Amino acid sequence: MTITLYFLKAIIFTFGSWTMGLIINNAIKNTTFYSKLSDFQFIRNKNINHILGLSIFSWIIKNSFFRVFNQNIQLKKRASYKELKQIRNEMVYAEIGHLIGFLFILVFIFIQIMNNQYTYALLLLGFNIIFNLYPTLLQQYNKKRVDNILRR
Repeated sequence: MTITLYFLKAIIFTFGSWTMGLIINNAIKNTTFYSKLSDFQFIRNKNINHILGLSIFSWIIKNSFFRVFNQNIQLKKRASYKELKQIRNEMVYAEIGHLIGFLFILVFIFIQIMNNQYTYALLLLGFNIIFNLYPTLLQQYNKKRVDNILRR
């Protein structure tokens, strides 16, 4: 299989993972498990977020076509407490959706490794990190910032 076809399939799987994230997210959003996930943090250390380049990733999202994907997560200069809570809920929804998408693609990566398709598995992993893991980490970082404002 050519590398071009691998890229095309990786893009398709990425969009498919977002769809699966939306479907599963809607199915579980009213469960107690979901509320536990809403406060979960992978990385608690601000320096690790910086080392991972989350500020660069955030800049890319804000200054590229990706900014149109989730219009519900936009902070006004002076948001009310209620608006901040709503934005936080949207952040949790996006975060968990991307996390589900990340796990969904991990299954396909494992299958590709089992089928000795290492190049495709590596490409899928790269796409998965960029388009699912990093958005999850960014939502968690921003959610923590909103939580700090809400506590004041």
